[in-house]
Amino acid sequence: MGFLHEIVERTATEISRPEYGRFSAPSFGPRSSLRDAIRSSGAPGALLVEFKRHSPGSDPPALPVRSPPEFVEATEPVGVAGYSCLATAHRFGGSPDDVASLAAATRRPVLFKDFVIDPRQVEVARRAGASAILLIARLESEGLVRVPLAELARVAHSHHLEVLLEFHEKAELRQAVGVSADMFGVNVRDLDTLRMEPSVAAATLRAADGLRPLVGLSGVGSAADARRFWDLGVDAILVGSAVARAVDPASFLSTLRRTAPGGS
Repeated sequence: MGFLHEIVERTATEISRPEYGRFSAPSFGPRSSLRDAIRSSGAPGALLVEFKRHSPGSDPPALPVRSPPEFVEATEPVGVAGYSCLATAHRFGGSPDDVASLAAATRRPVLFKDFVIDPRQVEVARRAGASAILLIARLESEGLVRVPLAELARVAHSHHLEVLLEFHEKAELRQAVGVSADMFGVNVRDLDTLRMEPSVAAATLRAADGLRPLVGLSGVGSAADARRFWDLGVDAILVGSAVARAVDPASFLSTLRRTAPGGS
């Protein structure tokens, strides 16, 4: 069994438990738009920063973890456009509680990042204070979702959540048809093998150029990695494990900015 099937199987078990999504979520006001935050970033490009406890594709997988408020305090000074938060328990150590804690610590938009297969996860994302959810095209193409992505997107919008639709290979772009996504992303990592495949992602990004806003996902560990994404025309990049490992996250993030349209 590959990683993707393993994680979806465990996620299905997790979300079927009665206690899933039972948390004392703070009282949230209206959440800001992640799409608007990306669009308003302009020429420097938008930085999205991810709170995560483990990175299964990294060695070692365990990450240095600040509390969500500490994480926000360490990263907001650089002017990030928004946050992403892992809500997946198996292999990632995440939870909806982490999303709620992060959302309570910032006024910036928060992406609920999980292997979303069921509307129950969408409702939990809303209660956790997220602004958007991640949907993964490959989950539908491999028959791993309980309801179609188009329906999950409809449910998300009924909860006033935006949708970021993720691809890896070019063939997955066909899943965009009929899914009312608000943003689109290309993941460098193959979610089944956990291998980084930059050439595959680059080909997908070139083919997805008409889909906007466009986000580069995963694999940003240096200014050179960020530059490759900017040169491929993305509107935003998401940075995860490297931020967790940075001694000075704000200084590290400041090196990832695009300094001029189409270059760095």
